[in-house]
Amino acid sequence: MRAMAAVAAVAGTVLMNAPAQAGVLIGLVGNDTGGIIPWSCENEAMAPQITAAYCARWDKYPRITSVHRQYGDYIAFNCLWSPHAARYGLPAVRTRNVCYDRPPLLITK
Repeated sequence: MRAMAAVAAVAGTVLMNAPAQAGVLIGLVGNDTGGIIPWSCENEAMAPQITAAYCARWDKYPRITSVHRQYGDYIAFNCLWSPHAARYGLPAVRTRNVCYDRPPLLITK
């Protein structure tokens, strides 16, 4: 009976801590060749760090290949063996490094 209670306690602890480890990478989908990140201004600002950490699992280098700046779209990236591979065939896309609101529109007469 005590063993069953201990197993239940360990399983409950593991299940309670699982969502807390999701962090910034919620929605990242990919494999060893690359993937996609849901677009948001915050994700775009963090995309170089997110992709570098993701591709580092396979000792590869990230290259962001497309950014569609609209909610519901994605930031696409590839994981490459060399940072110099396919420079012109698969060009890198620059991302924003800050998020800010647009200044208010002033209408004067």
